[in-house]
Amino acid sequence: MGIATAVLLRASIPILALFCAYLAPGTLFAQETKPPVIVVIDTQRIYRESTALKELQLQMDGQRSTYQQELRFKEQELRAVQQDLIRERGSLSPQVFAEKGRELEERVVAVQRELQARKRELDKRFSQGMNQLRSVLVEIAQEIAQERKADLVIEKGAVVLVKPELEITQRALDDLNEKLPRIESEAAQN
Repeated sequence: MGIATAVLLRASIPILALFCAYLAPGTLFAQETKPPVIVVIDTQRIYRESTALKELQLQMDGQRSTYQQELRFKEQELRAVQQDLIRERGSLSPQVFAEKGRELEERVVAVQRELQARKRELDKRFSQGMNQLRSVLVEIAQEIAQERKADLVIEKGAVVLVKPELEITQRALDDLNEKLPRIESEAAQN
């Protein structure tokens, strides 16, 4: 490197530094980011207090109770058939007794299958209702977040402390109860 190049380089370093200092406030600091706007929602409280979910649970409890009454009636009927079979044992041939025993066992298995199918159906209806509730709640949370120009919606369970003005739970619950006062299960519609 020659003397002329070294002198030019030394002379250009302060100019380059001055140029960078001049540009930096305008370009680097102009992109300063603002802190995100955050709101907090307590979905567990909303689920507990939602009128739609309470109504759905009442529907499911009513259907479950009806199924249990039917099951008790069928159990009593099967016990009576079993007692009759035991009383008739001495008067029946071993083959006839075995055949009636198999028939009784098939009836018991059929009742158990019916019970399991009904339980699955109730679980499916409840799950569908919860999915409907969650979907409406997400829409409501999005609307509130847009109104407040929020960048982030956080579940209250993930937060230790929160300022009351950041919480949207009560508003979301009120909007949910207004938008979805009741969830109809398929059985209630049929």
